[in-house]
Amino acid sequence: MENLGPTNLIARLLRLQSQDKQPKLTTAQIDSYLKENGRTAATLLAAFRATDDPTLLEEAMRDYPNNPQVAFSATFKKDSSPTERRQWLEAFKEAAPQNTLANYLSALDYFRSGHSEQAVQELNAAASKPQFQDYSAEFVQNDEEAWRAAGYSVAEAKTAASMLLLLPHLGQMKELTQDIVSLANSYGQGGDETSAQAALQAGLELGQRLDGSPGQSLVNQLVGAAIQAITLRAMNQAGLSDDGGQNVQARLDELAQQRTAIVNLTAQFDTLEQRMSDQDWISYKDRWRAFGEEAALRWAVSKYAQK
Repeated sequence: MENLGPTNLIARLLRLQSQDKQPKLTTAQIDSYLKENGRTAATLLAAFRATDDPTLLEEAMRDYPNNPQVAFSATFKKDSSPTERRQWLEAFKEAAPQNTLANYLSALDYFRSGHSEQAVQELNAAASKPQFQDYSAEFVQNDEEAWRAAGYSVAEAKTAASMLLLLPHLGQMKELTQDIVSLANSYGQGGDETSAQAALQAGLELGQRLDGSPGQSLVNQLVGAAIQAITLRAMNQAGLSDDGGQNVQARLDELAQQRTAIVNLTAQFDTLEQRMSDQDWISYKDRWRAFGEEAALRWAVSKYAQK
């Protein structure tokens, strides 16, 4: 990967993104950032994401084992054994007792290991909690500071931090949804429609949590909508309705319309992003954090449509 200097980074990020590549900061750049900001849980995680150096994640795991963001990140550590992953999932649940994401990730791990009863317990625990936190906002802010410390402009740092953010839990949430649907099917085949309904409702709530998180990215929104569609189709096939008594097919149609609108919106944005000024990139990223990516896209498309 080429070493990106602090000039015209945004244009190169757009080009590299189209090639499915990701730039990284150098060891010297990240050492300067850590020296200036200290080796805290937040800075070590930001340094790990900016460099992909596993020793930085391991340092955070060693020095800050009770930090929820560290525990969350540790659950996705490459080459972890099943035992190590289970330990970090338990640490995540303990560090963030009100965060449903810890329970959802734990439920998936139990499904993978064939422990369906424990998975159901985790889904039931998630249902009683109001919070779904993937720490994206905190990660983007910390990553932005790392890129700025490396000498990049405000616009470049904001763009890099959001564009390069990885969301590994989203794929796992879709996998969890498939497990939930399989569980519901097994309940239905056994004649237990009540449990089948409860399982599918849990899947529907998972999708709604992803789709309704504040300041969300479009990928969160689309994955949340996809999860809702998966569970609604399963309800339709089983002849069930959602707990709100709404028509399942009508909700599926709404989700399809929502996806089409987002696809059209992103297509419009793709035609103008090369023309955006640095100040507009700053405004766009600030609006994303405050109101969500869809609202930020609509602002940008509306503004540049007048030029």
